[in-house]
Amino acid sequence: MSNAHLTLVWFRDDLRVDDHEALTAARADGQVIGLWIRESRNDDGPGPRPLGGAARWWAHESLRVLETELAQLGIPLLFAAGSAADIVPQAAADLEVDAVRWSRRYAPASRDLDAQIKTDLADAGRDVHSHTGALLVEPWTISPQGGDFYKVFTPYFNAVRDRSVGDVLPAPRRQTSLSKADRQTLDGHSWVCDLDGLGLLDGTDTGSGEFASAKTPQWWQTTVAEHWSPGCREAARALADVSDGIDGYADSHDVPADPDSTTGLSPRLRFGELSPRQLLAAALDLREVSDDDRQAWIRQLYWREFSWHLTYHLPAIESEPMRPEFASFPYENDPEALEHWRSGTTGIALVDAGMAQLWQTGWMHNRVRMATASFLTKNLLIHWWHGEQWFWDTLVDADEANNPVSWQWVAGCGADAAPYFRIFNPERQRERFDPNSEYVSRWLGRGPGGLTRTERSHGDREPIVDLKASRQAALAAYDRMKSEAN
Repeated sequence: MSNAHLTLVWFRDDLRVDDHEALTAARADGQVIGLWIRESRNDDGPGPRPLGGAARWWAHESLRVLETELAQLGIPLLFAAGSAADIVPQAAADLEVDAVRWSRRYAPASRDLDAQIKTDLADAGRDVHSHTGALLVEPWTISPQGGDFYKVFTPYFNAVRDRSVGDVLPAPRRQTSLSKADRQTLDGHSWVCDLDGLGLLDGTDTGSGEFASAKTPQWWQTTVAEHWSPGCREAARALADVSDGIDGYADSHDVPADPDSTTGLSPRLRFGELSPRQLLAAALDLREVSDDDRQAWIRQLYWREFSWHLTYHLPAIESEPMRPEFASFPYENDPEALEHWRSGTTGIALVDAGMAQLWQTGWMHNRVRMATASFLTKNLLIHWWHGEQWFWDTLVDADEANNPVSWQWVAGCGADAAPYFRIFNPERQRERFDPNSEYVSRWLGRGPGGLTRTERSHGDREPIVDLKASRQAALAAYDRMKSEAN
């Protein structure tokens, strides 16, 4: 490459070229090379949580698009797999870059890794810069008066909702493309592989154990791929149509059968195909929607921010309850019931339909997510961690913060002032939000379980648990936990 200032931009969950502060700053300095790593880590080591199965499929497809988008800007994107602590310093040395830039991560294990890499790069005489890009409000910039961090959403939202987040950045200007010889030199480094070499589409090694490994199709290529087109190009098109999902949102966002009840942008946000700043700006720019609809939708955007706020301050939130007393909650060990829940064969129509939608599309409507999660943790009394793991494997929008925080919220052990006895009755939820059974009819019978739609819809399978009796059992378990804690 030329003798111009050269920066390595390490892409992570920011697979876009618009509103990318690290990329824009790097291009302002000179020439840019991009890098994306499929990171590995030990169970107790630093780094991000390994991607679940559906998310690995999404990442592969989104990276394919990003590679093309960067190439149109003259920027090569290199791929590698392994320990980022080894690869990033090695890449910086081999490429002889002057600086390394990336978008900040906020999970404690990822921050530990990034701090280690930053030190190693600085010791080698390279400039290192981290940038905002994944959040509107960085966790250390906001705290309640007299407290260390917010533990309840509404006070958090009230504190951040009017904060300025800056302007959306355009894509950087184009640079001169590499010669064929220079590109061959880049690809010749021992740590470089091609996109397929990352292994994102290979195998069935997931984080949810034998059930997922045995039952999962080859990365959902015959199911999820029918419903999504990953990549920042499609994300931009979806953002242009965001009014369809926001118009009427305050009233319709709980109706799972309505295709326009949500914007469907959650996986775009999870992989950074769109920045939260782009989403907020798009919502604020809409003139044809009511302010009630707009604010209801923006509130959900900030719930994600709140989840990252909690994750930043609570390193063990992925596995330990926010409310310490729930560490002794008397959960049941019932593998058979757990398998029925995963496979959508519980005999409860809304739950089974939701698990089928998840299986077919890698996504589930949020109202149904709450109902299925409540059924697992309170009617079946199975630990929320098992459900969180399953969602981590099967959701294309599985977020390292939002997933566990939302599961803890439903289970009653998380950031929520509401009492434990808020138990979602899935039959009443269906009657209220799917009164004509449009959603249930659409998805029932399409999950990984062995029953046909007719068998389930006609009630040929008895529910695996009585909703009323199991609710009473959950309340009794909660009382037992409280009495033992006193």
